[in-house]
Amino acid sequence: MSLRTIFLAHAEADHEFARRLTEFLEFGCNVICDTDEGLILPGEDLIGKVENGLATDAIVLLLSEASCPARWPRERWEPVLFEEAHRARVELVTVLLSDCPFPTLLQRRNFVDARTNRLAALRLLKRWIWQRDRGPGQLLNAAFSADLEDFYSRLADKAGTLEVSGAAALRFAREASQQFEAVLWVPCFHRSLAQIAGELGSQLGLCLEGTTEENCRKIQDLLSARRCLLVLDAPDSNVVVALVPQGRTSTLVTFDSVSVVETPESLAYARTLISDRRYAEAYELLYCLLRSGVVPETCARELTWICEHWDRIEEANSLRFRYGPEPSEQLALF
Repeated sequence: MSLRTIFLAHAEADHEFARRLTEFLEFGCNVICDTDEGLILPGEDLIGKVENGLATDAIVLLLSEASCPARWPRERWEPVLFEEAHRARVELVTVLLSDCPFPTLLQRRNFVDARTNRLAALRLLKRWIWQRDRGPGQLLNAAFSADLEDFYSRLADKAGTLEVSGAAALRFAREASQQFEAVLWVPCFHRSLAQIAGELGSQLGLCLEGTTEENCRKIQDLLSARRCLLVLDAPDSNVVVALVPQGRTSTLVTFDSVSVVETPESLAYARTLISDRRYAEAYELLYCLLRSGVVPETCARELTWICEHWDRIEEANSLRFRYGPEPSEQLALF
């Protein structure tokens, strides 16, 4: 179940933290937090405020001495926090900000203890939201390695770029995958920009029919709006310049390779790329085959089609003139 709206039920004393939580979650997840409506006003209490949030996807209870009611009559809180929330299909999350009395039943599901480390609680809540997006089959990972703190602060808590070893990048990508909408790992060693952009586009589900430059711009535009972790595995500097986005996505750049991919250099693979509408990669490969003398007429014919698709009419005509059938061959057809 994807969560899109979150209601933060909290006291005035915790309003600053609620606003911080809102900024953190709205940037780090694809959610909208209802903070002001969740503020407990004079004459209201926490249970009544929860009832106001039953139209959202999730309700976060910020428990503290200031927000907890003096008494918790079971006949009042249980119907609201469990029965009504269940009927409305609203997820209930409890975040304990400070020591205070509360029903122990709240600890059994979606409970975050923020008393000693509020930043860790923010990160865990973000993981919980992304885990809900991915479905019930994935368990929530509560591990935060202390030696990866710099990665979390520079890449997970906000958008940023970091150059690290391949081993460190792999550790962080595995541990912190639930901090992001997706982890996009792209092997770059000994691969061209067209090939790297083509694989990244495939991971993103993009149809990249344009030139390499057009494809890179399309990828950057998409990643700027999404909260992903992009890992460029041992890229050249031109790849970093062309693909690292601005906006919400964070980027890890490794200075040594973790994964090496060999691209087939064959006409069959070029045709597969064309079938997948990855024309920039096919264009590059077909010219390589053409220079090597591999079935030049066929390569030129495929290249001509790609050039016409890109409105490169002069280049298409040049390929026809150089590699098209001889006049005598044309006359033989009549």
